[in-house]
Amino acid sequence: MSIQSILDIGKSSLIAQRLALEVTSENITNVNTPGYSRQTTVLATGITTMERGFPMGTGVKVADIQRAYDAFLQSQLSKENTDNGFGTAVLSSMKRTEQLFNDLTTDGLGKAMQNFFNAWQDLTANPQGQPERQAVLSMGQQLVDQFQRINGYLNDVKNEANKSLEGLASDVNDKIGQIASLNDQIKQIEIQGGHANELRDQRDLLVRQLSSKVGITYVENGDGTLSVSLTLGQPLVIGDKAAKLSLEPDPGNSSYYKIMATSPGGNTAVDISTIAGGPGNAQGEMGGALQVRDTLINGFLSDLDELAYNLANEVNSVHSASYGLTGITGRNFFNPPAAMAGYSGKGGISLAISKTSDVAAADSNPLTGGTGNNKSASSIASIYDKVLATSGGNLTLEGFFNSLVGKVGVSVQDATRRADQSGGIVKQLDNLRESNSGVSLDEELANLVKYQKAYEGAAKLINVGSDMMDTILGLIR
Repeated sequence: MSIQSILDIGKSSLIAQRLALEVTSENITNVNTPGYSRQTTVLATGITTMERGFPMGTGVKVADIQRAYDAFLQSQLSKENTDNGFGTAVLSSMKRTEQLFNDLTTDGLGKAMQNFFNAWQDLTANPQGQPERQAVLSMGQQLVDQFQRINGYLNDVKNEANKSLEGLASDVNDKIGQIASLNDQIKQIEIQGGHANELRDQRDLLVRQLSSKVGITYVENGDGTLSVSLTLGQPLVIGDKAAKLSLEPDPGNSSYYKIMATSPGGNTAVDISTIAGGPGNAQGEMGGALQVRDTLINGFLSDLDELAYNLANEVNSVHSASYGLTGITGRNFFNPPAAMAGYSGKGGISLAISKTSDVAAADSNPLTGGTGNNKSASSIASIYDKVLATSGGNLTLEGFFNSLVGKVGVSVQDATRRADQSGGIVKQLDNLRESNSGVSLDEELANLVKYQKAYEGAAKLINVGSDMMDTILGLIR
């Protein structure tokens, strides 16, 4: 081995240790960077040559710069983020809905129904009494107000879920656009033999964030690019091209938004409203918003409409056949429903009378011997306990209302369970990812010292080689 070989070996070590120091420095500075994966410098011996019959190495080289990455963990995190996004979105809406049916307060719908029928019961004790008649009208109006208040609030929850699609669509567009851009950058770097580790980290983080918005599947291609699609197949990213989501009012769904998507690189938009949230729109925040808007709240509204419809029809059937103080009959107490759908809201249930004399408490004309008759008032008061044929089976009005409260409670419990369960799993997976891929300052500081000492050793080796060269040159002089 010549003196020049010693200098070359020292030079190779200087280069390798310096690069290892740079990688270690990058790890240390990104210890708190979201999504960053620890990088490791892989060193290997140089080419072995024969020197006077002995195999001799030619120094050290950097064989690779690897990032700590677990594809299975990435896949699991994406899946659980999808579940957590859905559960969190639904839970937020369900908690607001639950407050509407909390009859621990004195102004709930259940209490309003009790007060209304109790007012009719009080009227039976004094069917001619003006205070009792006024109480019936007042309690009737309060009942109407409660129906309309809950109906309006439920529709507000639907409107907010619909409004949230604007931000979600924009967020999805932003993330798939960034993934497409990173695809192009990674491809260009790696096709030239470079390492795009940090760009891959950024892309993986975007995929995890995207998965919380919509259910996705993805696959890495041979050129390093990532193809991303919705769970049910609609492509979102192909190479350096990204799809584009947009929102359009849907005349067939109360002008709520339908979600349109163009394929990556395409111009024609298709309606993906039924698949944007995966099967049954049960994935990601977008699926949660669609589930709340188009399924869950509609179910509660349907039951609320049925309750108002049955209550009004039962009361009207007795009241219209009864007599007020002036002897007039044929008057409904509530404006009769033209249809069940929407009856619990404004433009639906409302009082049909406003005068106390029109409250029909008697089953015969008080002007022809029916004075003091309270039979109709008693019949209306008993409606509260009457078993009716409903969509939920044979139930009283109270029983049907309690079943609605139960449905809301179950929905809250289901959303809470799903959000808590997926949130706990996400936290565990994040911790596991941090353990496998995160930066340990203790380890990196140890590496820093190790590579620094190796660098100093290589510099010393070059100094020795230089001194040997000077010795040889001195002999010549």
